[in-house]
Amino acid sequence: MSPTPTARVKSRRVTQACDFCHKRGVKCREAPGNTEACLTCVEYGRECTRQRQPKKRGTKPRGTRVGTDVSRQPHGEREKDQVTNLFGIIDPGKFSKTSASSLGNRKIITTLLDVYLDTVHPSFPLFCERDIWVGWRDGSFPSSPKDYMSLMRMCALSAQHVVDGALFTDEVDSAESAALAHDYLQEAVRRVPVDFEDPSIDLVRSYGFLALLGAQNGNHAMVHKYLALYHGIYPQLNLHDESRWPSDITDCDREVRRRLWWAMYRLEIHTACVLGNPVRSSESQCNVGYPCGLHHPAFIPGRDGQFEDWFAGWNSTTDLYRVLEHAILDFRSKRNSRASILGDHDRPDTTRITEQLAMIQRDLLPQFGMAWSRSSDSGRNRCGFQASNILCTIHLARMISSISGENSLHSACETANDMISNLKAIPLEYVRAIGSPLIQQLAGVGHILIGVATRHRLSPYDYDLVKSVLTLIIAYLAQLKDYSKTAAAAEGRLSNQLTSLNQAAVSSRAADELSNGDATSGDSEVFSWSPLFDGAFPGAGSGSSDIFSTNLQVAFTWPYQSMIP
Repeated sequence: MSPTPTARVKSRRVTQACDFCHKRGVKCREAPGNTEACLTCVEYGRECTRQRQPKKRGTKPRGTRVGTDVSRQPHGEREKDQVTNLFGIIDPGKFSKTSASSLGNRKIITTLLDVYLDTVHPSFPLFCERDIWVGWRDGSFPSSPKDYMSLMRMCALSAQHVVDGALFTDEVDSAESAALAHDYLQEAVRRVPVDFEDPSIDLVRSYGFLALLGAQNGNHAMVHKYLALYHGIYPQLNLHDESRWPSDITDCDREVRRRLWWAMYRLEIHTACVLGNPVRSSESQCNVGYPCGLHHPAFIPGRDGQFEDWFAGWNSTTDLYRVLEHAILDFRSKRNSRASILGDHDRPDTTRITEQLAMIQRDLLPQFGMAWSRSSDSGRNRCGFQASNILCTIHLARMISSISGENSLHSACETANDMISNLKAIPLEYVRAIGSPLIQQLAGVGHILIGVATRHRLSPYDYDLVKSVLTLIIAYLAQLKDYSKTAAAAEGRLSNQLTSLNQAAVSSRAADELSNGDATSGDSEVFSWSPLFDGAFPGAGSGSSDIFSTNLQVAFTWPYQSMIP
């Protein structure tokens, strides 16, 4: 008699995904022999909970919530689906009927999220990309008022990029998005609290987004406001010290916190360089590791995995910002009439700054040595963003370090000439995507040169050198006028300052001729600072405030291949 076959146990169907699986968009499967936890939670050692409110089943009316599974709707209905009634958050009284409806238009939001991922995310990856790309498409994002707040601020920043023409692709339908830029900004600001009654990573990120948005549109007051709020709240969450983070956070949450800390640190150094802010979050006072970047399997079509390590380039850029911090402190310490109580003991060493820049440059991976033209592989495109950011930040640090040295004029001119030469090698799509920040940084280099030139005794050779470099910068900005109003304004301002420099130089030479009775000839001829220069340049009479009076923001770019050994 044959043995009785063992009955096959039928696996129980999981009717509702647990909170852990739902948040990550993975299938929730029953763990063999365990009725309390799913397989994923068992593997990750997580508590398996189902505390969220389940969605209502059945036929849903038009104007359904964002949580709807849009993948099962007809294509035409998906485009018409609105998120304006999500949690009843949008107040129609704050907008016109048309604007309130358009703010939640799924087609417009999808376009703006794609703009964010293509243009902003490579420089400021404040989110886990999977949560946005997958969550928005499967209906799991946004799922709470905090998610909605995140959605509005991303749309506001992306819409501002559309308004500025700062786009990485030519396929964006910009008319509707640009028209709603102000409404998205208004909704984002209205929904972000300015008190710290409920401190959270989402609130920290909200302040970061709005500071970025202020930097993008040139609103200095907005930058100062939200950076101040950021500095007020992050110590409550110990964001600067990961040894004090909650022990039960997931790897994904830890990755996002690291990205947030270092992205905001980079913005802090930007504003310290551009707006003259003190450095309030020094790199030496934090204990936060670098993000690893890839912490999920590939989930976006068009990636072949070859360039998925673009975060290595992002971390190299962060290294450069840390060096840039010390270059700024070195520059300020040498021009500060009030010495430190420790004397020169705490002053950065210019030589060490230069050596560190050279070491970072030497260790760059090949894919970050130049920016490729746009391709269908978003990972490759993001490597191009990192190459641009790395190489341009090196030049900015070199420029500030050079004007701290003794031979500052020649060194500054050489650095600026290298920078403009390599900027010309950047594919136009990167220049356009970075937009205002790149243009303002280049204009800032021109203002630095003018500030240095007005404080030196210039021989005819020196004057021609400064003039030739400024002319190159102005000519490059002129080529971008058709793509950016910022470029047109910067070109006009620098042209006026160069004209003022020419006139001041001529007047100074004429005054020297009258006082000396005869002009000195040959290379020994110089023209020096005189009262005739006062008023020719804003802030040029004394001090160095004009050197950092421009508005540089979020990301820097330019690839120079010659720097790679």
